[in-house]
Amino acid sequence: MATIKEPESMDECAYFSRRTLEGNHKSTLWVLKSAPTIMNVSYVCGKCGHKDSVTSEFKLPFSVNCSKCGETIRIGPLKGKKRGVKK
Repeated sequence: MATIKEPESMDECAYFSRRTLEGNHKSTLWVLKSAPTIMNVSYVCGKCGHKDSVTSEFKLPFSVNCSKCGETIRIGPLKGKKRGVKK
């Protein structure tokens, strides 16, 4: 399993999302202010339970295949939410 250092504070993040996805996959995605074009994704595969991490260019939607079973894990933008708007 690749290890990516998670941020110690939300103040370090330009973007952060933790959610359960379709297929019961779980993901944590963050973009650091110091590297705004790079996203770090940690996931747990809903099919086999494998945990892994990847780094990629920051863009949504994003797909990754589980490194153990090959299941596709898709992370899309949050529906119905406007970026930068807090309610």
